[in-house]
Amino acid sequence: MRDAWVFWGLLALLVWAPLPLGSNRTFAIGILVFWVFVLLAGALWAWRGQADAAWQRVALFKWPLMMLGAFVLLVWFQTLQLPEAWVKALSPEAWRVLDGVAPFRLSLDVFQTRIYAALSTGYFCAFLLVLLTVRDRARLDQLAMGLVVAGVLQAVLAVMLFSATAHYQIYFFDVLHDRTKGSFGYHNHFAGYMELCLSVGVGLMLARLGNDHSQGSGWKHVVGRMLQFVLSPKMRLRMLLVVMVIALVLTRSRMGNAGFFAALVVVGLIALALTRRSAPAMVTLIISLIVVDVVVVGSWVGLEKVVNRVQETAATIDGGGAEESIEQRQQAAMAALDLVRDFPLFGTGGGSFYGSFMRYRATDKVYFDHAHNDYVELAADYGLVGLGLLGAFVLVTFYAAARTLAKRRTSLPRGIAFGVMMAIVSIAIHSWVDFNLQLPANVLTLMVILAMGWVAYTLPSGRHTGEH
Repeated sequence: MRDAWVFWGLLALLVWAPLPLGSNRTFAIGILVFWVFVLLAGALWAWRGQADAAWQRVALFKWPLMMLGAFVLLVWFQTLQLPEAWVKALSPEAWRVLDGVAPFRLSLDVFQTRIYAALSTGYFCAFLLVLLTVRDRARLDQLAMGLVVAGVLQAVLAVMLFSATAHYQIYFFDVLHDRTKGSFGYHNHFAGYMELCLSVGVGLMLARLGNDHSQGSGWKHVVGRMLQFVLSPKMRLRMLLVVMVIALVLTRSRMGNAGFFAALVVVGLIALALTRRSAPAMVTLIISLIVVDVVVVGSWVGLEKVVNRVQETAATIDGGGAEESIEQRQQAAMAALDLVRDFPLFGTGGGSFYGSFMRYRATDKVYFDHAHNDYVELAADYGLVGLGLLGAFVLVTFYAAARTLAKRRTSLPRGIAFGVMMAIVSIAIHSWVDFNLQLPANVLTLMVILAMGWVAYTLPSGRHTGEH
């Protein structure tokens, strides 16, 4: 299967996607979608002589592909001009808004929804691309390492720009690096990206630790193993994780940091409940991350500033906290619930929130282009049908990763499954107060990680010694 160039093109895309403000510009979206289409065409060309094998491989992932495919079709359906009776039945409020103003569609902003439909198709193709090209342990390991490298490059860039307090304008957007932001325009988006890359890195580190089968006791053996670890590739990977943790802490993102470390503990407990085979290695890694990263690294780079922000955050506006209160942060989301009630089934159209929300906002003095709550914004844009499809897709992926963690004996599939579960939990927590799932670079990265979970789930069992 001569598709090595496709695989390396995918890795290059993962490095590129965050660079132009997280691909949060129309031209960057066009590049991203075109890039994915070219790579998928290359993958299909590589499979051209093995159509039966290709269908058999795709059939392994029929449920996630069907759920994700149904969501993509829903977004395209929102853009179609429909008979008046259809729109009146499917979305009465959309019919009232469009009556006598524009052609009848489910979307209130068809041009923006077409962009999101193209993006959704690109995400679907990226998911399928991983399933077709990552067929063995070597490529799965390389893809995980590629995500770690992409995360480290962003972390190094972020720390350098933060150290210089860089201030510039790019793509009509003013960026001040008063916190670590990398090539993103918003520190919480960068924090979300770090969460995803760190989750994969933790899973890869767990896979590396799982390969250590050395026996022996006594202080000489312990010292020998410590020296072996310090000089091994595992230590280099551990240092890369430290670099990303530094960048994450310096974002001073309350929910970004809380989401990552909460996911580490939650998924760690789930993993310990599901399997005992790697319990010592897993406990050691989790304790190492918490102690070294939080106590040592965090104290050095200013974790107390994140803690202070949390302490100074009041629950209500009247609470008097120095930081933005929880009530303020959820203001747009709470007001947007009325938007969801008016367009319950199919929403107002992908990407239409910033326009549709204008008549629902609580005050005319504040403009919101996003709900600062991904669940509410997804429900507003795609309706409960779209939110349900995406939720089912993520839940079935989490279930597959949990089964991999519980059933597989080799360490790489289990390590990747751990990372996938961490990525899901951390971004799920962060999404309650932010909109990471509206940023193309973060969604593309998440989609690749979810596909890695399915690849790990379906990898052939390998039982020879030393396999990972």
